Order: sequence, then C-alpha cells, then structure tokens
Amino acid sequence: MKDEALISVEDLAFTYPRAISPSLNGVSFSLRSGEVYGFLGPSGAGKSTTQKVLYGLLQDYSGSARIFGREVRDCGSQIYSLMGIAFETPNLYLKLTGRENLAFAMSLRASKRRDRGGGVIHTATAQQIDTALGRLGLLDAADQRVETYSKGMRMRLSFIRAVVHEPPLLFLDEPTSGLDPLWARVVKDWIVELRTRGTAVFLTTHSMELADEVCQRVGFLVDGSVAAQDAPIAFKQRYGHPAITVHGIDTNGEATQLTVGYQELLERPLRGLQHVTRVVNREVTLEQVFLQVTGRTLNGAPA
Repeated sequence: MKDEALISVEDLAFTYPRAISPSLNGVSFSLRSGEVYGFLGPSGAGKSTTQKVLYGLLQDYSGSARIFGREVRDCGSQIYSLMGIAFETPNLYLKLTGRENLAFAMSLRASKRRDRGGGVIHTATAQQIDTALGRLGLLDAADQRVETYSKGMRMRLSFIRAVVHEPPLLFLDEPTSGLDPLWARVVKDWIVELRTRGTAVFLTTHSMELADEVCQRVGFLVDGSVAAQDAPIAFKQRYGHPAITVHGIDTNGEATQLTVGYQELLERPLRGLQHVTRVVNREVTLEQVFLQVTGRTLNGAPA
C-alpha cells in the first residue's frame, strides 16, 4: 500500500569511532511503497553512512531507523530477503558467470525465507533471469565469467541482481554510473516501472538529472543533515525563475537572442526582433535549486 512507510528515519545520528564530528546529525525522512526517494548530496555528506545504517551494517546509532515497521538493529539477517541492493561499486563473484551470480543470489533469498518459517519468497525463476539479462543486453554474455565483464556490464548485472526478484524495498546507489546513454535510459525506465508496481526505491546519487526524472521526492543532504526535502517540481517552482531564450533576427538583419522571464514576456512583448527563428525554454534545474538551498555545489565547494 502506498500509505505504508517502509522506511522511517527520525533524528538519526551517527559518529564514527575517533571522529571529531558526527557523520549524521538529526537526519529524518520516510519512504513509502510506490515511491522513489532521492538522497542527494556531495561526497562526504553522509549518504553512504545512512545507507549502512539502513542495511544494518552500523548499529551504534542514536535516533530511530525503522524498516518494515521494525528498528533496523532488531531486524536480523532475514530482512535482506525483502530488499534489493545495488552498490555503486558492484560486489559480484568474479569467478562465477553472470547467470551463476544471479542464480546464487536468488538461492540465498529463498533460503532465508525458508529459515524464517515460510511467507512470501521474493526470488526469480530462470526465465525471469534470462528476460532481465536480455533487457540489459547481457544474455549473450550470461555464461561468461564476470571477471571478463567491462565496468558497464558489471553495473548492469548488479542492477539486475537487485531488481529481478521485484523486492518491496530497493536500495540503488548511482545506478546509471558508468553506463552509456542507451543502458542508462533502460535503467531509468525500469526504476519507474518498478515504482508504478509498488516498489519503494531509496536512491542515492550525485546526478540531479536522474533524480529529477525518477524521484517523487528528494532530500538535500549536506554535512550530515537534511537541508530540505520536497518533490523536484515543487523545489523548482519555489526557487526557480523560469525563462525563455528567443533566437531571431533584429531590425538590422543581424542574428541575436534575448533571454526573458515569463512574467516579463507577458508584460512587455519582445521588441527589436524582426523575425523569431527559435524559442528555448530555460527551466531551472534541480542542481541550481540545490545550490540555492544549500549554498554548496555538488562537489561540496561553497557557492
């Protein structure tokens, strides 16, 4: 159900041993079924630490981090059968083939569900695996060892492993990193498709373009705190100043261009242009909004 919060984080804080300052300081957000939540920020902002808390790898945190209604530290390893995880650096078995990597991952998920005593098994059949491999162009290489794969092929295989069993909760870390535009487009469309079928997706990325395309809500993380969170379109409407650039020929017969805001265009029609050749919409980008809200660029430097 879309009203169910699969992830609920409140006032989350974490400090690594011997660290001077906390990596996370009062982070709060939620993620519901059928939603993609983008966790956006520069390197060192705390995205990876938040992920590790939610995976159950860091348990000495304060505040609350709940998955499927239970505190993460109380969930146990069986929770992983309900998740799909794709890291930015794929952690695949290089001596196994692509198909063997997927089959092994699915067997582990089924085993964890049996150990838990039944219930829904989120796994995938051999046919589903082949279909997924074909969708991302890996079917012909499915029986080759992963050590022979390129970086992009490994990224695609890692994504397939995370999504092929259609888990209710999906963690994606830079899922289009290292992919050419064709496969990046397939991955984006796949994420949207999963979302429409009810999967909750927690997406961490530097790519504001990716977040703008697939996320219903985004949170801007800076120095371990969420500076703001909202829908991408709401951010752009609140902080943006949409404009258009008009290309044309002026009264002297010279090519020229004018950039004006929508309101200015309504109040004062364009003058000085004898002929308009092209009109380009200049919508504010999510990256520009991030800069306005946080005072930082995506590489972490002050504006």
